[in-house]
Amino acid sequence: MSISNFTLGRAAAAVTTAVVLAGCASGSAQTPSMDRMPMSTSSMMNDRSAMLARYPEKQRQTASEMMAKYGQPDVMSDHMIAWFNKGGFVKTVIARESVPHNFPMAHVDYLTQTVKHRVPAGRVDQLNEYDGSVYFHRTRGELSAECDVEAMNLLALNLAHDVAMNRRTVADARAFYARTAMAFKNGDRSSPYVTGLTFQQEPNAADPDRPAM
Repeated sequence: MSISNFTLGRAAAAVTTAVVLAGCASGSAQTPSMDRMPMSTSSMMNDRSAMLARYPEKQRQTASEMMAKYGQPDVMSDHMIAWFNKGGFVKTVIARESVPHNFPMAHVDYLTQTVKHRVPAGRVDQLNEYDGSVYFHRTRGELSAECDVEAMNLLALNLAHDVAMNRRTVADARAFYARTAMAFKNGDRSSPYVTGLTFQQEPNAADPDRPAM
């Protein structure tokens, strides 16, 4: 080390010591501990990669597709990965645990996507009959579909809208879903029902109900 560098090093050390001593004297400042240090971006990414590696293969593949489309998730834990307000959805959630679902063919559900949508009270039963993996949260004003492919969630939500608005019967919606899903599996992506939402979302769809008398 040169004399100048040695002098600068001693000066920097003296300044640091003075700051720490001043903080101790005043009781206001303390030397930061390692557990309070912010995590670096590289450490965070390594943690997320390790976490994702513990997910089943199908969920990992879907997560990679969603990251390529929507960027890094807003939430990532051992049990779920979530994006908020991306791609026209209120939220997109990948669950580590999956649920078997046999309509229109055997698969597993773990990808849930949600939109703002009202459903008339008189149409909720028809919605449940149409697809058990489509569900409505009246208080939030949110309609959700759960599958393993985003295109199939779009198809489910678009048909749920048709059922809720009394534009299709349950039987018609299920038949349309089955035909369109099979066509999609065979490489046909031409239906607008699998490429985007066919309806406008309702930002004020929430229904907080009313106090009991």
